[in-house]
Amino acid sequence: MKTDDPIGTYAAEHFGVAYLYPYQRLVIANVLDSAGTATDDDGPTRQIVILPTGSGKSLCFQLPATLCPGPTLVVYPLLGLMADQARRLKSSGMVAATLRGGMSANEKRAALESVRSGTARFIITNPETLRTPSVAKALAEAKPSHFVIDEAHCVAEWGDSFRPAYLSLGEAIRSIKPRVVTAFTATASPPILTRIAEALFGGEPYRLVAGAPDRPNIRYSVKPALSMRRELRAAVATMPKPLIVFARSRHGVQIIAEDLIGSRSGLDCRFYHAGLEKAERAAVEAWFMGSDDGVLVSTCAYGMGMDKPNVRSVVHYGRPASVEAYLQESGRAGRDGEQSEALLIHKLEPGSRTRGDYEPRLGPEPVSAEARSEAMRRYATGRYGCRRSFLLGVLGYPEAAETACSSCDRCDGTAIEDAPGAAELAAIAARHPRRFDATGLAAFAVGAQGTAVAPRHGTMAGWTTEEAGEAIAAALGAGLLRRRSRWPWKGAISPGTRRRPTRRPR
Repeated sequence: MKTDDPIGTYAAEHFGVAYLYPYQRLVIANVLDSAGTATDDDGPTRQIVILPTGSGKSLCFQLPATLCPGPTLVVYPLLGLMADQARRLKSSGMVAATLRGGMSANEKRAALESVRSGTARFIITNPETLRTPSVAKALAEAKPSHFVIDEAHCVAEWGDSFRPAYLSLGEAIRSIKPRVVTAFTATASPPILTRIAEALFGGEPYRLVAGAPDRPNIRYSVKPALSMRRELRAAVATMPKPLIVFARSRHGVQIIAEDLIGSRSGLDCRFYHAGLEKAERAAVEAWFMGSDDGVLVSTCAYGMGMDKPNVRSVVHYGRPASVEAYLQESGRAGRDGEQSEALLIHKLEPGSRTRGDYEPRLGPEPVSAEARSEAMRRYATGRYGCRRSFLLGVLGYPEAAETACSSCDRCDGTAIEDAPGAAELAAIAARHPRRFDATGLAAFAVGAQGTAVAPRHGTMAGWTTEEAGEAIAAALGAGLLRRRSRWPWKGAISPGTRRRPTRRPR
């Protein structure tokens, strides 16, 4: 091995990586130096690593794992991600033991034996399994050199709600006593970073390795919608593929996938979520990994760590919970460095204008779920300039936010500020107040046969009656239209109380 660059030479010979980025070298050096010199009395070396999706975080713990005296323990948030990483390690010739819930007695016994014997250089698990006393005891006896928390933003985003086991990771670290602890994430605003450090390290000092979260090869755009399904169908029909559609519920991704398949002949589309059977998940993962034109509709279960490099487009069907979550999931696109698209489709809501009415407030956000959700709301609906600058500013990179944009719909002048269909529905209601109920208005708007030809008839001729009905329901909910509640006009549609769109969508 060359003495002038032993780490670089080792990476090239054993991992096929010709070049290590400076931050990768720093993280790897921190692990190797501390694993080889620290003692139990010293306490672990602690570091938080914030690097963009696709920048090689896995190598930062896979490479030192082959050189450290003890095994590397890696905590993942999702079973699908655990299985994916175990498969990748096995294909690379590395022995990994997986510890998770639902294992048979024989499976668990074999995994623990490989840990005790030192055969397994990697131990893959999740926060809930670490709370099992027998597992915690076996891991402590194995004396891991490196304790890794991947997708560490989950500590802050999930620990205080539906995954309380994340808040017990600090206790697990103290019990297992590794030489090095590293928390990896692609995005973390300063409050999220503070919460991660508090939960994992309890106020003890730590090293921070952070790269700017900007992904210059991703073009960001936002589209307001009255008919979410129509806008998604249009996006899937026109955007480059492979393509991922992210939605927030398991039931929702199945419905969306079925709708897309029914609306477009020959579309290769499937759905994915953590509730699928293990064999089903594996089959969908294998299909999408090998697909060049597939459309995957998924919850966040496919949003963390699944390494398909050539995803060309990511579409969000509704707003995610936070800017951090959005950058994590939109970062599935363009991991190969090629130009890619990230589109957010959001539905008009009560109290908001047809065009955005939220001023941007750049800078670190509070850690509460409500505040993070509000930041994402401002991204979707706000009156500001560059999309990329807004996202980077919220994450606490104002210097990057000033000059970072290379492409977004606001900067290239293609942004659609008014929800498609809003101007047409408002104009029909103004021209024909109280003439139609919701069903009649939908038929009139699309120009259905049997409806009277009159001014504004068929102005939404490209829409289906179903899509127009969905748009009318959303317009009623947002105040663009109003449904009369008293006789003699009960059920009739008239103009709403909110301001009418000032121009038609481009």
